[in-house]
Amino acid sequence: MHVTLLTAQSLDGFITRHDTPGSSFASAEDQKHFHAALAGFDCSVMGGVTYRGARDLICTQPMAKRLRVVLTHTPADYATQAQPGSLEFTNDAPEKLLAGLRARGFKRCVLLGGAQVHGLFFAAGLVDEIWLTVEPMLFGGGTPLLAARVDVRLELLASEKLNAAGTLLLRYRVVR
Repeated sequence: MHVTLLTAQSLDGFITRHDTPGSSFASAEDQKHFHAALAGFDCSVMGGVTYRGARDLICTQPMAKRLRVVLTHTPADYATQAQPGSLEFTNDAPEKLLAGLRARGFKRCVLLGGAQVHGLFFAAGLVDEIWLTVEPMLFGGGTPLLAARVDVRLELLASEKLNAAGTLLLRYRVVR
């Protein structure tokens, strides 16, 4: 299974502005890129904090074609929100989670956050690519891209300027 981390961050490496959940700071150009990119994936994984921050958007969008999986310590807490095959909750380790998705025929998984999920997947060596939008902003605090120490080498595959303000889209491959 091919796993891609897809996120936006400030120039100083934060995926949230201070204590505000979500990526409301992202430019319109990044939002357009983000929604278009999602069409290329058949499943997505996010953490509980990310899900709670975007629950209204996630639950009101059509669930067709992309399974959404929420990685949480307490999946039973979300039993009434689960929609098997569309929106699922689990506490499986990343390796077990991906093995289960592969067994079900899924091929392209997108990681949507947050820092803990990113860290778990990188620490397990499961991320193949990063599609990173860098917004020309400095926050000095917030949620970092990773909540774990890892040593990962990357190779730049492509870079693109998304707008006149200097928003950059960077695509990297994880070097194994």
